[in-house]
Amino acid sequence: MIKGYLKQEIRRFFEGQSDFENLPVSEFNGLLESIKLKRVRKGQWIFDQEDGFENVFFLKEGHVKLFSMNEEGEEGYLSFVTPKSMFPVRGILDSKEYQYNAVALCDVELYYLPAEEMRRTIIHNYTFTISFMKRMEKMVCYSESLLERTTSSSAKQRVKQVLEGLVEEYGQRENGIRKIPFKIFLKDLATLSGTTSETAGTVINQMKKEKKVSYNKKIISFM
Repeated sequence: MIKGYLKQEIRRFFEGQSDFENLPVSEFNGLLESIKLKRVRKGQWIFDQEDGFENVFFLKEGHVKLFSMNEEGEEGYLSFVTPKSMFPVRGILDSKEYQYNAVALCDVELYYLPAEEMRRTIIHNYTFTISFMKRMEKMVCYSESLLERTTSSSAKQRVKQVLEGLVEEYGQRENGIRKIPFKIFLKDLATLSGTTSETAGTVINQMKKEKKVSYNKKIISFM
């Protein structure tokens, strides 16, 4: 009974994904047989950078942080995953290893399927490929937009511009306030802005005094 309910739940989720809804019924049903549900507790890692690229994930509930580390142990790439999103995208076609780490920002539920199944579908199904390219294009547009906001020579201005980008991408409106629904640490904000945690904290405190934002338990809200 539970197994049958889970299958229907998985089917409904992937029917809502633009890539999968265009697949022939037989191929779609075949993929569903390979998809599994996984629950991950807050703070647990879903995969590590340089782990074997075995699965592709689709976030059902919660939020996930993706980030890469350089040889000095410093964060490089940083991004956040929201419900109904697929990850990781980088390396999905031919990489043998994950290019970044993934950690649950809260208790999450996600679906996953073997990377080889995903690659085969991308390569051999034209309509799926086009939908997948549109998904990738949207992600590239967001990345470019974020980069454009970090070209200022002023570190404080970069922090403000990154905050604007984050609220545009992830903000949810509640009682006239736009809130980013997951924790953002000053270190994360500093990484995205190309500056230090101290500078990011200074900007947040200044904006709090100006009553432009609140920063409570690492949750950023825009007034």
